[in-house]
Amino acid sequence: MILGHRKFSLRQPSAPDITHLFVTRKHRRLDRKGRWLYVFSKCWPANPVSKAAIKKAERYMLQNIVQDGTLSSYASATFFMIYALLSLGYQPDSPIIQHAIQGLISFGYQIKNEAHIQNSPSTVWDTALICHSLQEAGLTTEDPAIQHAAQYLLTLQQRDLREGGGNTLVHLAGGWGFSESSTANPDVDDTQAVLRALTRFADHQLDYREAWRVGVNWLLGMQNDDGGWAAFEKNSNPYMTRLFGIQNFADTVVDPSAADITGRTLEFLGSHLKLTMTHPRVQDSVHWLIKNQKNDGSWYGRWGISFIYGTWAAVTGMRAIGMPVDHLIIQQALDWLLKIRQLDGGWGESCKSDIDKKYVPAPYSTVVHTAWALDTLIAIHDQPTEEINKGLANLMEWNKQESKRSSYPTGAGLPGHFYIHYHSYPHIWPLLTLSHYIKKYNDYCM
Repeated sequence: MILGHRKFSLRQPSAPDITHLFVTRKHRRLDRKGRWLYVFSKCWPANPVSKAAIKKAERYMLQNIVQDGTLSSYASATFFMIYALLSLGYQPDSPIIQHAIQGLISFGYQIKNEAHIQNSPSTVWDTALICHSLQEAGLTTEDPAIQHAAQYLLTLQQRDLREGGGNTLVHLAGGWGFSESSTANPDVDDTQAVLRALTRFADHQLDYREAWRVGVNWLLGMQNDDGGWAAFEKNSNPYMTRLFGIQNFADTVVDPSAADITGRTLEFLGSHLKLTMTHPRVQDSVHWLIKNQKNDGSWYGRWGISFIYGTWAAVTGMRAIGMPVDHLIIQQALDWLLKIRQLDGGWGESCKSDIDKKYVPAPYSTVVHTAWALDTLIAIHDQPTEEINKGLANLMEWNKQESKRSSYPTGAGLPGHFYIHYHSYPHIWPLLTLSHYIKKYNDYCM
C-alpha cells in the first residue's frame, strides 16, 4: 500500500528492461503496473489524512519486526517492508534495513547445489507434527527425543499481549507461531499442532498442564462467529477486498474461516479434549463445515494442496467428535475421494487446484496426498478396504526412495505465486496414517 501510494520504483543501471512483459489492457490503455498505480492514487489522494495513515503503517511495520530482523518472520513481508522503508526515506545502510536483509539471508539454504529461500522457517510446525506422529507411532513421553521436542515447544509459547487485526482487539496470550522467530504472531494451526504434541505431558506434569490449559483457552477464543477457525485473525473483515482490484488481494489481506484449519481444530477437540457433537462450539464448527462443503463432496484447504487436504481435515475432524459414518456429508466426501483415486491406486493433486479453486489432478500420485486420502478412509471405515490396503502398499513402496512423488509441493503459500515443499511431510503423514491403520485395524494386522 505504501509503495503504490508513493509510486516508488528503484532500478539498478545493470538491470534488464522488462517493460515488454507488462500486459496491456486495451480498454484502459494501461499496463498492469499502470493500473495498480491508478487504483492506489485514486483511493489515497495526498492530504494530511494519508500522511497520518502512512505514518501509522510505518509504525505497524516497525512494531512487528521480530528478533531476526524480519517482519513477522516472513520473507515475503520483509521483502516489501524493505522497499516500503526505502520509499519513506530510510537509507540502505540503515540498521533496520540491514538487520532485515540479514534476516532474509538467514532464511536461505542449500540443497543439491542450489540456493533456496524459505518464506519462513517452519521449526515449530515441523517439531510439533513430528513429535505428535512419533507418539502416535508408539514412542512415550519418557523417550529423550520426545522430551527434548516437548521442552523446546514449551519455551516458545507466546505469553505477551499484542494488538490484533480484524475485529480482534488483542490476541490473548497462549498461542504458538510458525517458527522460532515468530515471537508475537501466534496462529491457530500451529497452536493446535503443538497442543497435540504436549497433551500426554499435560496429563502428568504441572508446567505442561498450565501451558496446555492456556493454549486451549487461546484456541477456543479464536473461533470465529461463523463457527469456523481462521489461521491468524478472529472475525477478519472482508470489506478491504472490495476496494482494490489487485491480483490475490483477498488471499493476502483477509483471513476467513478455512476448512483445513477448522477441521484440524475440530479433530483436536474431539481426540484430545473428548468434546462431542453435544458441545455448542463443536456444533457451530460442524455447521460451518456442512455449509462450506463443495457440491462434489470435497472441501477446499487454504494451507495445503488443496481439496484432498481440506477434505481430509474436515472428515477426520467430524469423525473425531462423533459424526456417524452414514451421515450424508461423510458419504459425499467418501464418494468424491474414491472418484478421484488415480489408476496407480494412490492420490495426487496439482497446485493448479489452488489457482482454479477446483480440483485438478496431478499426473501421478504423491506420497503426501495418498497418506491424507488413506487417513480419511481409515477414519470412515470400520475395517480395511481394498482401496486402503492397496494404497498403503503403494505408500510404503513409493517412500523407499526420494522421487517426484515425495518432492511435489503440498503446502500452500499464496495461490498462483508460491507453494511449499515441507521436507518432513513424506515421513510424517505416512507414519501417522500407518499408525492409525494399526491402531484401528489391529485384529486385521495379526
